[in-house]
Amino acid sequence: MKQRLSRVHRMAAALAFASLALLMTPGARVAHAGTDADLRGGYYFDTDAFAFGGGLLTNVAGSQTLFFNPNLEAAFGDHVTTVTLNGDLHYDLPVASRMAWWIGAGPALVISDPDNASSNSNFAVNVFGGVGGRGGSVRPFAQFKAIVSDNSETALMGGIRF
Repeated sequence: MKQRLSRVHRMAAALAFASLALLMTPGARVAHAGTDADLRGGYYFDTDAFAFGGGLLTNVAGSQTLFFNPNLEAAFGDHVTTVTLNGDLHYDLPVASRMAWWIGAGPALVISDPDNASSNSNFAVNVFGGVGGRGGSVRPFAQFKAIVSDNSETALMGGIRF
């Protein structure tokens, strides 16, 4: 028996496709010098869901330590689909290492679409920490985050920046 995709599933798929298309456009990085794209995947623990997404990373006002990282994640669990639209800021810690270490926070819009119930939207705050490669055209990263809202969530995400 085929299941009909819900409106949130279709929206998440469309947003993910549009994000990937934008990120993979030749010359997109050149158009915004100092801005990198990222692709990410991971796991949302509280909803038992695998997630994927993408984002952008750009420094704030020429800073070498403060970065704006807007991103989108879609987590697909057995009983709920969760989409987060995030406006994250992160601060690179002054650590003498070949890896960049950061902490950050930012606002989020969390859209949940549980099975057998109506979808809902909540505003939330992300609090996170991460580590990633400093140099090179492709840099791996990982970060752990807590999404603080009416339905709080924790997630471990990893990916690449380019």
